[in-house]
Amino acid sequence: MVRVLPDELYEAEGVLLDPERLSHRFRADTLPTASGELEALLPIFVDVEVPADAMEQAFVHALGTGPATIEWPGVWPDVPELGLRANLQYEGVQAVFNSDDAEWARPAGDHTIFVHMTKFGDLPRAQWLADRVGARVLGDPVVGW
Repeated sequence: MVRVLPDELYEAEGVLLDPERLSHRFRADTLPTASGELEALLPIFVDVEVPADAMEQAFVHALGTGPATIEWPGVWPDVPELGLRANLQYEGVQAVFNSDDAEWARPAGDHTIFVHMTKFGDLPRAQWLADRVGARVLGDPVVGW
């Protein structure tokens, strides 16, 4: 992943805050390369905004079996005939790799697509969106994402 995102800061959640550095963040070139040393830092997170289609293929290829997510924030359109209004927060699409939940805490052997509406859930909008692409809603809305 460091080869795909070489200029980003990586946040090591598996270690205590270093009092000298006052940070959990590491530049890619300062991350240890020995397996045991790197494992001690896990989990490691990187959060970066990139232009659409800039690196999705390289990212997915590099992550292997590790959990990861790509998110595309956006705003769903108003649907006045159903009383649906756009919500400026929480809306978008999230692809979760090697996990079956939006926080990617549960490992899985496949990938899951989440369509986010509001943090309160919005089944009518989910059904309306699914209808637009010839799909169907597969589960109950999750509240509080």
